[in-house]
Amino acid sequence: MSRRRARTAAVQYIYAKEFGNRDEPYSFIEFVGKPKKDNEKVFSKKLIEGTLKNLSYIDSLIKNYAESGDDIISLVDKAILRVGIYELLFLKETHPVVVINEYVDVAKELSKESSKSLINAILDKVYKGEYDE
Repeated sequence: MSRRRARTAAVQYIYAKEFGNRDEPYSFIEFVGKPKKDNEKVFSKKLIEGTLKNLSYIDSLIKNYAESGDDIISLVDKAILRVGIYELLFLKETHPVVVINEYVDVAKELSKESSKSLINAILDKVYKGEYDE
């Protein structure tokens, strides 16, 4: 469960960046109050920094894999996808199926009911496109 809090905080940070948030990741994590453990904070910061570093590439993937285009995806869902795609393709610390399920659960917590299907579908397409097995 600890990594879930770290993932959720990373998504919240990426979402807040859409509205001009300029806080450093650790300051933001302290402000939102989760995650609480140091290893969770480090993981969350790694997700945030990696997502921001690869944002253009990640956004191009979202645009390619979103059937109706990325312009109608909510900002919350886009933030979930951004962090999820970063973790799937760049971190590779956790099995991809687990990563996808984690971000579906983050969507259940932070977004509307229909979002979990969208998040699952796009992350699954990204995973299968990257790992054509």
